[in-house]
Parts: sequence; C-alpha cells; structure tokens
Amino acid sequence: MKFKILVYLFLFVCIVLFYQILNTNKILNHQDALLQGQFQSIGQLKDSLQQVNASIEKDAFFSLKRNQRLNELVFEAEEQEKQIMQKLFETNSKEGLKRLISLPDETFLIEQVKVINQQWVLIGFISDQHWGQAILEYSKMESDVYEFKLIKYILNTL
Repeated sequence: MKFKILVYLFLFVCIVLFYQILNTNKILNHQDALLQGQFQSIGQLKDSLQQVNASIEKDAFFSLKRNQRLNELVFEAEEQEKQIMQKLFETNSKEGLKRLISLPDETFLIEQVKVINQQWVLIGFISDQHWGQAILEYSKMESDVYEFKLIKYILNTL
C-alpha cells in the first residue's frame, strides 16, 4: 500500500513538473515575442528620430536664428526675427498685405511667417476664398523700421 501511494505521489509530482516545464516554456516564448516586438519598435523609433533630426537640420539651414553661419553675420538674430514677424503680423490689422501684393478684394490675413536669412522672408496668407504664399525681401531702414518688397507670390483658391 505504501508502495502504491509512493508511486502515485511520484507520478503526480512528475505530471506537475511536466506541466510546469511546458507552462514555463510558453511564458518564456511569449516574453521573447514581446521583447522582439519592443526591439523592432525601438529600431523604428530610432529611424524616425534620425529622419526628424535630418529634417530639423534642413529646417535650421533655412532659418535666421538657427543657422550657425548666419549667426556669425547677423547680430541678435532671434530679436530681429521677432521684430520682422511682429511687423508682418501688424499688416493683418492695417490691411497692409494688399499694399505689398496685388490681391483680390478680400480680407487676407498672414498665417505663417518664416525668416529664411538676412534678406528674405516667406509668408503664408489666407482669406475666405483664397490662400497663397509669397517670398519677400526685407531691409532694415532705422532701428525698428523694416521695408518689405515682393519678389514672387502664388495665389490659389480654397
């Protein structure tokens, strides 16, 4: 009787151990699959980060305040860029954009401004029926007075 109990106990222990081995293998395979997925995600994120950094470098090249070469030529580039943007956005309230660009008889507002370098600025403008972009040449006349001259513009319908 003791022998049969020991055999049954031995078989029960063997079955439990076999179940533990199989279950542990499934858990390890699942964890491995999760880690592989995370490694792939990390790889994709690194690639995306490299693309974003390359895009930022390109954008910085066409920027007054972030281009290192222009920072050597233009003093207080960040302050100058703020002043230019402020002067252009002031034209929204005075309808000064129509004085610069021959536009249809609508109310056009400047949406975006990008100072490219020490001479040029890009603007994006919009109305109820049209939108457009223009490149302007600017020059500083006095301390805070800027003069803008149109180089080229495009106008599209919405």
